[in-house]
Amino acid sequence: MPTIDPRRLLVLRAFVLSDSVTATAAALHLTPSAVSQQLAALEREVGHALVVRTGRKLALTPAGRILAGHAEEISSRLKIAEADLAAHAGGVLGQLRIGAFPTAISWLVAPAIVELRRQAPGVDVTVIDAEVHMSHRMLMRGDIDVTVSLEYESDPERDSPDIVKFPLYIERFKAVLPHAHPLAGEEGIALTQLTEEGWIMPSPGNPCRTMVLQACAELGFHPPITHVLDDYRAALALVAAEAGICLVPESALSARDADWVTILPTRGIAPLRKVIMTTRRDNQGHPVVRAGLEAMRAAVAAPDSEIYGPLARSDTFSVE
Repeated sequence: MPTIDPRRLLVLRAFVLSDSVTATAAALHLTPSAVSQQLAALEREVGHALVVRTGRKLALTPAGRILAGHAEEISSRLKIAEADLAAHAGGVLGQLRIGAFPTAISWLVAPAIVELRRQAPGVDVTVIDAEVHMSHRMLMRGDIDVTVSLEYESDPERDSPDIVKFPLYIERFKAVLPHAHPLAGEEGIALTQLTEEGWIMPSPGNPCRTMVLQACAELGFHPPITHVLDDYRAALALVAAEAGICLVPESALSARDADWVTILPTRGIAPLRKVIMTTRRDNQGHPVVRAGLEAMRAAVAAPDSEIYGPLARSDTFSVE
């Protein structure tokens, strides 16, 4: 009966999450040669080929998939053991890595850090700019502990049993027009009033683009896209230059923006951005992770919070 080195199983798990030997090496702070050696040694231990070359990539064999499932269970048990030991030690002490998109960092993560300094001064926070479509993969690889991301229908990790979600708030997109636009004097605007405009849109793969296009599709039109960029500040500059119009989530706007563009509430069908926190299911009980989740919940719920007014707070869910 083979004796399996569990450390090599964790290398196999990292390979599954990273999709390549090079990416696995980067995630584990090893050389690609060392990763290949560990996988080869694991194959000798179990007496089965675990990876096979398909074109220019390596893929798991049926035996590799079986062993990868066990590797995932072992990794989960190790996380649970770490959480139990941390709880036993008492107090909240350790590093918390938070991956979030830029507006969430400004309006949510930064206030949460202030809260953590008061409630859990032993927590050392590292913030990583992680766009939504990358953050879940980073979470599963172990690069971050908590994400602040978006919930949307085409999210590949939407129904993952390994991820637990904590809804935070919901915000509506607003229409941003040049001051000289004929509709700039309206109190609110329906998307169907903008079907002939040139739209400034996030790039393909950006969930906000998906949300906007889905709302337009529900209304029976596809917006004419004239500019593609992901930076909302740059989008507002183009609107101010009368180069097009755009839809922007409330959190990406400030009172000063009204000096150079017209910002109108959207009426009827319009995209909604659902902001959530996520962590690995096997990591949610860790005291440091728990402290981070609670601090971000507190940042949203604070009476003096600048996070998007009554709408967001009325749609906020607690972390249970």
